[in-house]
Amino acid sequence: MDALSIVADEVALEGLEGITLPSLWIRLEDRKPKFPLKLDDCTKGFIWRSLASNAELSFYELPVERQDVELFDRFINIDPETGFEIKHKFIPEKMNIYPASIIPENKDGIQGSCVFFKERKDVTKHVRCKSLTPLVSIQEAMEKYGRKLVVVASQALRFRTLIGSGTDPDLKLSNESFCLLERIGRGRWQGELQSDLHTTLFKIDPRTMHYFRKSLVKHDLITMQSYIRRLTTGQQQHTILLLLKRFHVNRRSKNDILLEQVSDFLQQLPNQFCPVDYLKKQLVSISMCIVLFMFYYHLECS
Repeated sequence: MDALSIVADEVALEGLEGITLPSLWIRLEDRKPKFPLKLDDCTKGFIWRSLASNAELSFYELPVERQDVELFDRFINIDPETGFEIKHKFIPEKMNIYPASIIPENKDGIQGSCVFFKERKDVTKHVRCKSLTPLVSIQEAMEKYGRKLVVVASQALRFRTLIGSGTDPDLKLSNESFCLLERIGRGRWQGELQSDLHTTLFKIDPRTMHYFRKSLVKHDLITMQSYIRRLTTGQQQHTILLLLKRFHVNRRSKNDILLEQVSDFLQQLPNQFCPVDYLKKQLVSISMCIVLFMFYYHLECS
């Protein structure tokens, strides 16, 4: 993917909310693999001209300025011994600058979540002319609009970016499932935790979240992995890490490996069955194995 394709990709991943220029620079600096150009003023001007001349991008003015995106790494506090995330005290929660606001069915077929979907003003005609030539420089755009200016990818580009090249482009998703996919995509390599999605972002019950997620799994758009947090109270919180397929990294904890060992052992036995006492003699940490079996069984049934 060349530099300008990467820029359009980052805009599309931000979803229907669009992205401000300062947040775009933050995203490009954090891009993995690394963005190939140095983000100096000359490069930013070059990127601005490419944005303005891209027919699949539009420009909107928000009613209020948007704060810059805050990056975080949920895996930085993973305990290498257990594979659990350790929640520390006094770490402020990451600010959510994109509250969930699912837009209803509309004649243009636009899907996504956008707080100011009706209030924001389309200023594309003030940014470029019909021949796709920029009308203002990046400096003029920032002076006039500041952090109220957002770049928004077309529905087609956002959809292609989320589903990937190997999926039927005519695939239809409900508005709720699309917004869930959009949110997971915005997470890039960090993904989203299902517990966070239903409790703090979409604020819906787990069964409803499971229903929205079901179509994404059915069409092979996302991956799921078990994820365990050890809370400050010492308790363990079991949830699921959701990622776009393109951002999937197989993260296996020691418990995952142990569970696999138990499964492999049982596969070698007649009828894949044995008494627990016999299993205890063959394997260590059997109590942890039983807990994991119960946890995975719960995931399958939930």
